Amino acid sequence: MKISKFSSKLFASAFALLVITNVVILLGVYINRSSETTSEVTLTQRELQPPSSIRKENNSVSLRLIYRTANNLNRSHQDNFLNIDKLKELGFDTDKYLYSKDGIRTPTKELFIVLENDGKLYNKSLKSAEAALMEKEALYNANKDDKKKQGDYKNAKNNFTREQISQSRLFAIDAGLEYEGLRQKYPNKTNYLIVKGVVGLVKYYKEKTLYGYIQRLNVQTIHLPYKFKYLLKDIEPINSHNNTRNTSLQYKIEVKYGSRYEPFITSVKRIY
Repeated sequence: MKISKFSSKLFASAFALLVITNVVILLGVYINRSSETTSEVTLTQRELQPPSSIRKENNSVSLRLIYRTANNLNRSHQDNFLNIDKLKELGFDTDKYLYSKDGIRTPTKELFIVLENDGKLYNKSLKSAEAALMEKEALYNANKDDKKKQGDYKNAKNNFTREQISQSRLFAIDAGLEYEGLRQKYPNKTNYLIVKGVVGLVKYYKEKTLYGYIQRLNVQTIHLPYKFKYLLKDIEPINSHNNTRNTSLQYKIEVKYGSRYEPFITSVKRIY
C-alpha cells in the first residue's frame, strides 16, 4: 500500500517537531547545569523518597522531594511565614480579597521559596515532640490504668520516633520575588535551598485575615540518573506517617540546583 504525500509530510512534520522538542529540552538542561549552581545539598530518603518499587528494567525513576512548613507542627496557620504583611511584600493585593464580600477567586503567584535543611525548624520540631513525650509519659506513669493516658503516651512516643528517623528535615521558611535578595539573606547554599514554587491565598473569615500557602514547587520530582539506579533497587520507601521502627538511613544523595533553579543529582551513596 502506497503512502500518500500528505501522510509523508505529516510524518516528517511530527518527526521534526520531536527533534526540535528534544533539542530545546537538552539545551535547557545544558544551560541549567553549565553555570554556577544556585543551591547544593545532601539529602536522605527522609527528604528524597523513592517510588514504591524500583524495577530492574531500563525505565525512568524519579525521587519525590518532601518538605514541611512551620504550621504543620501544630496544625495551625499562626506560625505561617506567609502572613498578610509578607503577602503584601510579595505583591499580593491583599485588601482586594480581604474586604471583598463577593466570593472572588484568590490568585496565585510564582515566587522563590527558601527551604531550610536540618536547621532551626527541624530542631524545634524534634524538641517539641520530645517535650510532648515527656509530658505524656509523666501523666501515664501517674495513672497507668487510664486508657486515654496510655494511648496519648503511645502516640507521643511514636511521633517522637518518627521525628528522629523518618520525617523530612526540609522546612519552607521564607519566600521572595528575587533570588539574589534571598541568597544574601541566606548565604549558605548547602543549608538553604532556594527554589521556585507557586503560592496561593486562603481567607480566614473569623479572624478577618489572609494567609498564604505553598500550592506546589515547580519541580518536586528529581530524575535519578540510570547509572545510580542499581544503588537504590532494593530500597524500601519510608512512610513518614506510619514508620516507627528504628530504621537507619539507607542512602545519601547530592543534589544541585542550576541557573534555572532546576535540580539534578550528582552523587548517590549507600549507607550500610
